[in-house]
Amino acid sequence: MGFNPLEIINAWITAANPTEMEAKLAKERLSICLKCDFRKEVIHNKQWSAVCGKCGCPIQKKIFTNQYGSCPMNKWEEVEKKYIKNLVVKDKSII
Repeated sequence: MGFNPLEIINAWITAANPTEMEAKLAKERLSICLKCDFRKEVIHNKQWSAVCGKCGCPIQKKIFTNQYGSCPMNKWEEVEKKYIKNLVVKDKSII
């Protein structure tokens, strides 16, 4: 699972005016990302510059995705279960 430009564009749009549910989910996802070993800051000590070291997505926007299972390390799974009815399930089929 890599960088998905369309997913990030949609996440930017959501981040600009999130619903209460989207803001809560993003906050919970961010708390997970802040502790993640794969989180990388492009500019040292600037949280806004953080990207996921696995997929390359900007974390400050990725957390607003409406896709379930978008974390490449599956670290958001427990949090997302609370919001699953409002999320789009990503295709996880095995080829």
